[in-house]
Amino acid sequence: MKISARRQLPLVVFLSVVALALPARGQRPSSNLDQQQPLVDASKNTTFAVGGASEQKLAQTFTVGLPGRLTEVRFPIGCADGMLSVEIQGTTPAGEPDGVVLLRRSIRANRLPTVVPGTFEPLRLGGGLRVAPGDHLAIVLSNSTGSCGVALGPDGDSYVDGRAFFDARPNLPGWIPISSSSPEDDLPFQTFVFGRL
Repeated sequence: MKISARRQLPLVVFLSVVALALPARGQRPSSNLDQQQPLVDASKNTTFAVGGASEQKLAQTFTVGLPGRLTEVRFPIGCADGMLSVEIQGTTPAGEPDGVVLLRRSIRANRLPTVVPGTFEPLRLGGGLRVAPGDHLAIVLSNSTGSCGVALGPDGDSYVDGRAFFDARPNLPGWIPISSSSPEDDLPFQTFVFGRL
């Protein structure tokens, strides 16, 4: 790098400015893991359906811990066909998804595993959604043209700052806590926020 003789900064100061302004060579800025319920119960040979004949939707609520942009969520999810819809919604005073879509992303099933993995699949949210610590949000998964499945988490309340819900036919429309018909209270999930720590 050539420094102009007419406008020459002290070399040490110039290099310090460059070091602060640019990421290290080969590194790219990345999002930070914020909230999670990272446990998958591999002993359970079943999954929670998304879509299919019952048109089931799943939701996991969570409380934001880091300021910045919510750029990605992850689930142990696989899809047979159709289009997975990932929505970020607000929540009601009772803690359920409120139906107000703050961000929506559609992902083709062929971009996801066909079998539900034991690992978390990234579901990127484009430019993301600006969030602040304490925001209570819901991740809503649906598939109106096919079917997907999400691995089960451990029994009990494994994530205390939110809970999981389902909405499926032939029930009347509306969110029902997963714990009303299953021993789990939460889905395995992770959220990622882009911002300064």
